[in-house]
Amino acid sequence: MSAVAAWLAGEISPEVALGRLLLDGLTPAEIMRAVPPGSALARLAGRQQANLHAVARMLTRARVHHAGAQDPQAIARMFDRAVAEAPDASVAAYTLNDSDVAARATAEIVDWLVAGGLAVGPVLDLGSGTGRVAAALAPHVDHVLGLDVSAGMVAEAKRRYGTNLRLRFEVTGGQAPDHLPAGSFGLVLAVDSFPYLIQSGLADAHMAVSARLLKPGGALVILNLAYDGSETDCIDRWSGMFGLSVELRGARPFLLWDGRAFVMRREWPAQPAPERPGRAAG
Repeated sequence: MSAVAAWLAGEISPEVALGRLLLDGLTPAEIMRAVPPGSALARLAGRQQANLHAVARMLTRARVHHAGAQDPQAIARMFDRAVAEAPDASVAAYTLNDSDVAARATAEIVDWLVAGGLAVGPVLDLGSGTGRVAAALAPHVDHVLGLDVSAGMVAEAKRRYGTNLRLRFEVTGGQAPDHLPAGSFGLVLAVDSFPYLIQSGLADAHMAVSARLLKPGGALVILNLAYDGSETDCIDRWSGMFGLSVELRGARPFLLWDGRAFVMRREWPAQPAPERPGRAAG
């Protein structure tokens, strides 16, 4: 279904529709011709013309694409170019590089985590990007460690939030963070990063480490798992491999963003059954 048709059907927000049209390679002028004249989508596109041009330039110069295998270094270079061009859109094209749209989308994510009892610290943010979600989540938890393969993204996160003592951002080489102690985190969060881990062939390794890093009762929350339709196969396989229970499987809990939510949890260790009292000697 086309982005415009999906918006007309009420399946996606106008911001996501415009983001998809940009990702499809349409220019801002072509977008104006593609949307229904006089519609809310057309009005949003008209207001966001400067930002649409900025995002289009970013997608072209960063050479953003979601198809085919890529090694972590290629993905890092792509995001380095993207964040230098349009920081807000570099992590989510649907924000249209508009800080207000980015703030609304971020608030939806954090409010959902808090309302669902998932905002339990410490938190590991895999693929933390510019730090927007980590910073919004920090007031609700002990602290957040954000990891990203892009040095440019981490530099932007530190520029924005480097004075917040509840936040720490580090560059990774793409490898799973197996140097961290087991049972260290109440929440492992991955916002739109697993599709790239799947692209680079590193998803299984990150899942294994994420399961090890969770405290008993802790949750792994993946917001967007794959762009190739393999979500169900991945979740079922990982649940069996790493002993995680599946609590949510591909729901769409957000109004602005169309990201799919997956929640897996590390169970509490089974408690031994109490011993039955022995019969008293008579």
